Amino acid sequence: MELIALSRFTGDETEGRIPPFSELRTMRPLELTQYLEIYDTLENRAYLSQLLESGTTVAPVRRQPPSPKFLNRGEFPRRIAFEMTSRCNFLCRMCPQQNLTRPRMDMPGTLYRKVIDEIDRYGIEGLWMYHLGESLLHPEFRENVEHISSKKNLGIIWMSTNGRYFTEEYIRLVLRSNITYINFSVHAVTEDTYGTVAPRENFATVQDNLAALYRLKQASGKSGTPFLRCQMIEQETTRHEVDPFIRDHVRRADLVSINMLEYVNLPNNAYGMKQRARRPLTNCLRVTRNDCFICSNGTVTLCDAAYNGEIFLGNVETESLFDIWNGKKRKAIMDLNARGRMSEIPFCCQCTDYDI
Repeated sequence: MELIALSRFTGDETEGRIPPFSELRTMRPLELTQYLEIYDTLENRAYLSQLLESGTTVAPVRRQPPSPKFLNRGEFPRRIAFEMTSRCNFLCRMCPQQNLTRPRMDMPGTLYRKVIDEIDRYGIEGLWMYHLGESLLHPEFRENVEHISSKKNLGIIWMSTNGRYFTEEYIRLVLRSNITYINFSVHAVTEDTYGTVAPRENFATVQDNLAALYRLKQASGKSGTPFLRCQMIEQETTRHEVDPFIRDHVRRADLVSINMLEYVNLPNNAYGMKQRARRPLTNCLRVTRNDCFICSNGTVTLCDAAYNGEIFLGNVETESLFDIWNGKKRKAIMDLNARGRMSEIPFCCQCTDYDI
């Protein structure tokens, strides 16, 4: 769930009521564009006025797709998560890195940029410059970002970081780029709680880098992109810090995100089974959305739960992404999905995240 300070739309920084998360999660979301502007309908503007009149200063939001033209396109992905590296300096308790069996490796920079060129030719709604792994560890991160910034048809562009190596040098690079969103995994408010999520890492260093990002973004005078989204995942060891986390960041970040656990088939993530009811598996929302995931070893799949290549469509080292996406393997899966028969796929029938 994403949350925003309503002062963004009023300019009024007066302290007001921040509802507890238990209340926020039941509220109707305010509709926004991908550039965090009010989605311009009479009903939506009336709802904003209602929130302000009630003294509420923070509300949940839902970002609308930037353009309808990609929604029903089948011959090329709508959105792409393109992993620079599967290496990570963290080993977070809830992360599939705990279960990764494919190689921990960097995609060669020349291949990464070649595939970016193909994606740009077709155009997409959004590019995520990561899947698993910390992109800042890629030895050609700068070159990849600069190449991406030279393109015009990549849509909404996301980077994500755990913050450990997000130093001033990289912050300034990203602030100059055409990246739309920085997703910063802050995880916790206190060092003790942070240690339950990322026990191998340094809380103070991550907090210092986040403070530098706040400072440099403000000094740049950029109220727009790249937007900063501070994220934590609500899980057994962090749930007591959700409300303090919101209070700490919602007026400084552009968005605060409190995420539910995914990959709940992993041992540390059983708490996620309690967070929402699940309907029986018929079709998969992830497949229906026409999203694509490209791993650092070149493997292409249509589901992020298949992070070890369990649903293999092809490899961008040897085929174009267009040919892979229009191949027989994907078409067979899409046919099963359209007929509500995804449970016939051995990997999919064991999945727990088909409805998000």
